[in-house]
Amino acid sequence: MGVTWMAPRAEPADDGLPHVDYGPQLNIVFWLLCVLSGIFLGLRVYCKVYRGRKMWWDDYVLIASWVAFLISAATTSRCVTLGYGLNAYDMPKGTNMSYIAVYAGFFSVLSAAWSKTSFGLTMLRLCTGWVKWFIWFIIITVNAILGVAMLLMWVKCQPFNKIWEPEVEGKCIDGKIIVYFYQWSAGWSGSADIILALLPWTILFNMRPALNVKERLGVAVAMSMGIVAGAASFVKMVMLPKLTGDPAETVAVTIWGGTEGTLTIIAASIPVLRALVSDVKKSLSASKQFNTLDERHLNTTRQGGTRRGTRGDKDGMNIYVSKDVYIHGAYSA
Repeated sequence: MGVTWMAPRAEPADDGLPHVDYGPQLNIVFWLLCVLSGIFLGLRVYCKVYRGRKMWWDDYVLIASWVAFLISAATTSRCVTLGYGLNAYDMPKGTNMSYIAVYAGFFSVLSAAWSKTSFGLTMLRLCTGWVKWFIWFIIITVNAILGVAMLLMWVKCQPFNKIWEPEVEGKCIDGKIIVYFYQWSAGWSGSADIILALLPWTILFNMRPALNVKERLGVAVAMSMGIVAGAASFVKMVMLPKLTGDPAETVAVTIWGGTEGTLTIIAASIPVLRALVSDVKKSLSASKQFNTLDERHLNTTRQGGTRRGTRGDKDGMNIYVSKDVYIHGAYSA
């Protein structure tokens, strides 16, 4: 079977109406975001396993967030094959695209909620006092508000199937109320991203100096990438009231919604990747030093052993290459 999600559409009729097709672009963006965030998440997990660190709740929640986005990307691609991205008058009739779109939107919002939760859980390990309670407030309110937004996708109409079959007799919540709530939830979601992104600056620069200034600055900047995720949420918030109901117009909102969650996954993974970069630099440095050793020192090195640090080592892994060469594992958040 060929790959249908990139298959070309039929040529639109020449009737003077605008005919757009945003489906292919939507597919490219969603799968690019899925692969890119998956690479960063995979490297995060690799760094922790490689350095002998235990996986924690923030890791598992972040993995669940990526899986949710993967489901969203797959269902969105299915919607594209059924006509999503075309103008309403160009979409084929009699498909279950609207039904599948509910799943796509649900898992996209779920991915965003869980990615913020994971980031918040990471921050809880770095703070104390009122800041810790404030982070708990953000985690609980974000999940509650986005949870209601996800619930509305399924209960906004009675009977249930009127959500994707408008001709069915029944009633739905006023669309303006739905848009208003989605705007409000997007605004708080974006604000939570920005707050969580800025908190590392106060925490890392006021905590006991386990890191030097340069290292703390690097971690804070890396974790502050969540600001971009917050910006994506605000863009979605501004675009929502401008929609007229044409499915083609919702593509941009769909893209920004997917971008929000995946950028948070990337932002949450980058600080851990500093350990991998540091190890590569240290290895290169040790290699250069080893190449300058004379034959006598070379023999000494061969007699030396290589061992991993104990579980009690704060920095995860200490590698000793003979008694003369010592490589210290870099700190990872």
